[in-house]
Amino acid sequence: MTHLTRILKHAAIAGLLASPFLSQPCYAVAYWGTYSSTLWNTPSRYFTDQDWQLFEGTLKRTLDSAPDGQTNTWSNAASKASGEFTVLKSVTRQDQNCRQVKITSQAGGLRRVTGIAFCKEDDGSWKAIPGKGSK
Repeated sequence: MTHLTRILKHAAIAGLLASPFLSQPCYAVAYWGTYSSTLWNTPSRYFTDQDWQLFEGTLKRTLDSAPDGQTNTWSNAASKASGEFTVLKSVTRQDQNCRQVKITSQAGGLRRVTGIAFCKEDDGSWKAIPGKGSK
């Protein structure tokens, strides 16, 4: 599966998962979709479907329950991809619970560290907020 095919597949899944019929969004796609112009030189270019599942599950767990300062990790022995999420700060923004998260990803010999804020929507899903990441 090509990288573009994987992105399109995950974007389609994100649209389905974010529908009103289902309660959990596709967090990784929301994050990477926000910054798709920078995808081509990132570890996510090499993510397998299983990597995306691990990424998304770990991000959801981190956003839902990790205390500030905690790091949650994921790794896939088959692809050798890995990553971690660290909650930097929890804040309230326009009556929404928001979390600033440092995201580290490694795959295909590339490593990327970035920060982004996610805010919890009324339906319980998390939405990436462009431009509101880590310091």
